[in-house]
Amino acid sequence: MVRTVRFLWVFGVVWLTGCAVSTGVMKDTPTPTASVATLTELPEGEFSPQVMYQLLIAEVAGQRGEIGVAVSNYLAAAQESRDANVAERAARIAIFAQALEKALEAAELWVELAPDNATAYEVLAPLLLTFGRAPESVARYERYITLSGDKADQGFMKISGQLVRAKNAIAALSVMEQLLAKQQNNPYAWLAHGQLGLRQGKLELAMDSVDKSLALKSHWAPAVVSRARILSLRGDKDKALAYLEKERDGELGNDISVGLSYARLLTEAKQFHRAFVEFERLVVQEPRNVEAQYAAGVLALQLNDLDKAETRFKLVLRLRQRMLAANYYLGRVYEEKKNPEIALKHYFAVRHGEYYLGAQSRAANLLAEQGKLERARAHLQSLSVRNEQDQVRLYLVEGELLRKAGKYLEALEFFADKLEKMPNDTSLRYARALVAERANKLALAEEDLRIIIEREPGNAQALNALGYTLADRTERLDEALDYITRALEVEPTDAAIIDSMGWVQYRMGNHARAVELLRQALSLIHDPEIAAHLGEVLWEMGNKRDALDVLETALEKHPKHEVLLDAMKRLGL
Repeated sequence: MVRTVRFLWVFGVVWLTGCAVSTGVMKDTPTPTASVATLTELPEGEFSPQVMYQLLIAEVAGQRGEIGVAVSNYLAAAQESRDANVAERAARIAIFAQALEKALEAAELWVELAPDNATAYEVLAPLLLTFGRAPESVARYERYITLSGDKADQGFMKISGQLVRAKNAIAALSVMEQLLAKQQNNPYAWLAHGQLGLRQGKLELAMDSVDKSLALKSHWAPAVVSRARILSLRGDKDKALAYLEKERDGELGNDISVGLSYARLLTEAKQFHRAFVEFERLVVQEPRNVEAQYAAGVLALQLNDLDKAETRFKLVLRLRQRMLAANYYLGRVYEEKKNPEIALKHYFAVRHGEYYLGAQSRAANLLAEQGKLERARAHLQSLSVRNEQDQVRLYLVEGELLRKAGKYLEALEFFADKLEKMPNDTSLRYARALVAERANKLALAEEDLRIIIEREPGNAQALNALGYTLADRTERLDEALDYITRALEVEPTDAAIIDSMGWVQYRMGNHARAVELLRQALSLIHDPEIAAHLGEVLWEMGNKRDALDVLETALEKHPKHEVLLDAMKRLGL
């Protein structure tokens, strides 16, 4: 008996929508989960009892997270029912589950049942390429282009986006070139070819194709942006900026994509104030453009314009996009504004994503600064982590909270416990060495640093830390000089290492050389510890006016810095 039914599908929308189309050719794909996000309703259709049974089995399996069982039953239901909608669902869910052979089978059935459906070809073509069937892939893409005649780009941008993720880059480029051979007067085809070349690092090929697209469609924003990117990647940043400036001052003055590209390139070129002006122009031009508001906020924060950054990130939140990032940066803004309660509120709002651990680590630091050390530690220990690397990151934050609180022995015990579980982790051992030095356990600090150097002879951090410790806390100055020299060979422009070299020169009596090095280090980074060293050396040389200028300037910005205060105390200031 055949019955007409309305069937509810309980798989998350992400499984069933277009975002999964290109998964078959992606190098990195998401891992399916057992969570059920929403209900998606299948259109009404007539299904036999056998098909009904297969669909029910698939649905129950999906709810239980038994993705393989679900895929097999969806495919069986599609084959039995020969319903295009069921075949589509089978293909998409198989792609999500990375059951690519079944996905290919379902997609081929879908095309057979819906030969005029452009999306079916869009799904099938990259799957064919994945299985090395390039000629068939080309044929399916050509059919997709024909059926996409209602789109301005005839589907070429989607094709480029799929091919760039193909595992076989040579085959992908060959497919695009075969498609391009029949579209010589199509600027979209040339741009798609150029963008694929750009993504594959073939910059000359990319430039040639983008220039051909611009010859067919002059002052075309997507091609202009791509051309500037290629110039920048070739090392011609000034030429790229000049090119964008000309287009921005001409026909594309109101194009937001060109403006954003120009502002970002200014940022890459470290022309921050010019970039800030451009971003501000863009947010006035298009106040609801999230990318412009967000980028303007990040740059304002970098330039320490806290009020402007606050305004921009609040607008991003109101637009309800990039909310995790906006909350993280608002936390940073309020932290800088010395308003920890509001900062914590924004940090706690970052519950997942790339800013999650950063936000929660900063929240723990704020709690500790408020005297709530145990709460801060409990918060860190409650956080979910994806991998061992994230766990180590949290251990380092927790250990640093103990160190900053002056609980050196407790911090040593904490790191010892973690090192028992992860004895080969360099970052944990390095952190323990620094705490051991502060706890006056120099033998343990030296032992840990030597273990790191033995494993990693080019570890500049460890070489510098051991050299500085020996220079500052012992009379083994020749040995200290050797370690710091080795560190400088690895990182010749590192301010911390230059500072160490200045300090060991001072300890060896080479005061003029010490001042030269310490001034160099301070010019690279305005660090209070470097300022303390420079002030102390200048004072010892009798140059007390300059010493006071250096120390007081640093003290204004870092009134509670321990090393700076210790140096001033030693000098009787």
